[in-house]
Amino acid sequence: MLLSLLQTLYYTKIIMNKISFKTRLYKTGSIVWMERSKAMPYFFIVKSGQLKRFLRIMHDEDVTYLGGGDTFGLIACLTGHSYLDRLVAVKDTHVILLEKKDIIPFLSGRPEIFVKIVSDYSNRLRKINQKLFALCSQSPYMDLPRYLLEIANYFKKRNMLSHYLYALTKFVEYSEDREAVTQARGLIDSIIAEQNVTVREPVRNGAHLIYEPGDIIFLEQEKGEKFYFIESGKVKISHIDREKEFVIAILQQNEFFGEMAILNQLNRNATATAFSSTKLLELSKDTFMNQLGAKILEKIFTSFARRIWYSYRRSINLSYKNPVTRLYDCLDFIIQSREGQQKDKSYFFDISLTDLRVMTNTSGEGDAAIKDFLNDDNIRYSYGKISVNNVVKFYDTLKIYLTRERSM
Repeated sequence: MLLSLLQTLYYTKIIMNKISFKTRLYKTGSIVWMERSKAMPYFFIVKSGQLKRFLRIMHDEDVTYLGGGDTFGLIACLTGHSYLDRLVAVKDTHVILLEKKDIIPFLSGRPEIFVKIVSDYSNRLRKINQKLFALCSQSPYMDLPRYLLEIANYFKKRNMLSHYLYALTKFVEYSEDREAVTQARGLIDSIIAEQNVTVREPVRNGAHLIYEPGDIIFLEQEKGEKFYFIESGKVKISHIDREKEFVIAILQQNEFFGEMAILNQLNRNATATAFSSTKLLELSKDTFMNQLGAKILEKIFTSFARRIWYSYRRSINLSYKNPVTRLYDCLDFIIQSREGQQKDKSYFFDISLTDLRVMTNTSGEGDAAIKDFLNDDNIRYSYGKISVNNVVKFYDTLKIYLTRERSM
């Protein structure tokens, strides 16, 4: 990784002629940035030395080390969001700085580096999502084909027979448990014969796929050979845990998903469902660089950066013990995500209280547990949507709850 990156920067004349870059030295013990520091407009590559990254989620602190050839700063550079981690030089460290406008031209000329970086960030996102599952689930995450049976039962209890059939079919495809497979095949035959139910397939036009609302694109535990770019519509990414569905994200036009499985040869670790009528472009690892132009590649990278930031932010939110803190804090990171609209001192969100409670895993809490939030006269509910009358007052309240949380 180190050789390919540095050779690209220093020995490729095309890159040298078209892309300018800076270098910087961080002395041992110096702080590169702190949590909540304003984002710098650079993507960093470690040339030599070593950095230590700290990411605190309440009482747990994740520590990683970055050395020659490793990259950092991509998420903040592309999204403009403040840093969530702290980065310190443990040795004298030389880094290369690429400006935002030069990231895609640089990577477009080196597809193997593009894939490597996306793969590294995919692994990071997978780990974050598993942490999210652990925060919201009563049962451990299982990376096994038999988990498809639990997903199937989830759909069966909700009389979602087409989805139930889909999950059973995938279990039969992947499981090596002959007895369980035989039983599943019997259920499949029974459903088709007695219920006249089939799995609804997407409409295909070349590399394009059209899904109707509610259609399954893939289930967690499936093997992945393709990933997808959203040309229109919305896609829900979720994790199904026995009796409930945990929504990770709602992806929109110009975002992509499903890359973790094909880049890292791992099973899908989340379920993707069409949230509206949706048109997807189907991509493969070997051809996507040729299928997409520079503008789309930039959108893909920006989308990916947003997803990682969003997942990090949600993992922090869900680690708060007080459900009221989670509700206020969730509105904060929606504001930071620039979703919704600010008018004068007020802020209008495109979500309902029900949506907010699902996002913060407070749906199972009684109203008494969140009465301080429900009784806040600075929070209003109009036509099913949430709004904040005074953003400054809102942040004063949030600060109080965050301070209390740290002392718990």
